[in-house]
Amino acid sequence: MTPHHLHATAAAWSLNAALAQLEARATAEARAIAAEQAAAVEPISSPTWGRRHALGGHGDPTSDAILTATAGPLRRNRYAETQTGIISQLDAVARHLPGHGVADPLQRIRQHIPAMQPGTAAALTALLRKLDGRARRVLRVGPDRDPLRGVACPACHCRHMHVQTSGPQYAWTVVCSAGCRCVGQGCGCGMPGAVEGVAHIWPRVAVLKPGRVAP
Repeated sequence: MTPHHLHATAAAWSLNAALAQLEARATAEARAIAAEQAAAVEPISSPTWGRRHALGGHGDPTSDAILTATAGPLRRNRYAETQTGIISQLDAVARHLPGHGVADPLQRIRQHIPAMQPGTAAALTALLRKLDGRARRVLRVGPDRDPLRGVACPACHCRHMHVQTSGPQYAWTVVCSAGCRCVGQGCGCGMPGAVEGVAHIWPRVAVLKPGRVAP
C-alpha cells in the first residue's frame, strides 16, 4: 500500500478505538442519567395535601407536577450524541461501497481502503482524522501512540519515531513526529510508492529489526 493507504488505515483503526470508548462511556452515562431520573421522580406517599376546591379537586399542584418542574430537563448524553453523529457520517460513506452484509460502516470502509485510488485514500484520511479528533476531544484522550526509543527516522534521522497502536498489532504503523515529509522517488524513507509531500509512515514490521523489543 502507498503512504496514503497506510495513513487511511491507521486513521480508521484510531477512530475504531475512539468509538469503542465512546460506546462504553455513553452506556455508563445513560445508566447514570436513568438513576438520576428515577431518584428525582420518587413519588410522595400521600397526594392529599393542599386545599380543596368546592368540586373536590386539589387547589395545589400534584406531587408529580412539582417533581417534574423542579427536576428540570435531563442532562445530555454527549457521548451518545457524538457516537451517533460520527456513525451517521460513516454510514454516508459506507453506503457507496460494496459489502452491504457488513453492518459496521467503519469496518466496511476499512476493508476497502487497499483497493482505493491514492487520492481517494487521502481524502478518506482527512475525514477519518476529523471524526477521530471530534471523538477524542469529547473523551479527552490523546492519540494511541507510544515512543519508539532508540530508533532514528530513516528519512530525517531524528529520533522522534512513534508507534501508532490502535487496532491489532499487525496493523500498527510508525510515524516520525518531527514532521518530516517524503520527497518522492529516492527519498530516504525507502517506502515503495513514495508520494512527495506526504508525512512519512511505515508499517511497524518495516521499521523494527528482527528480534527487537518494541511496544
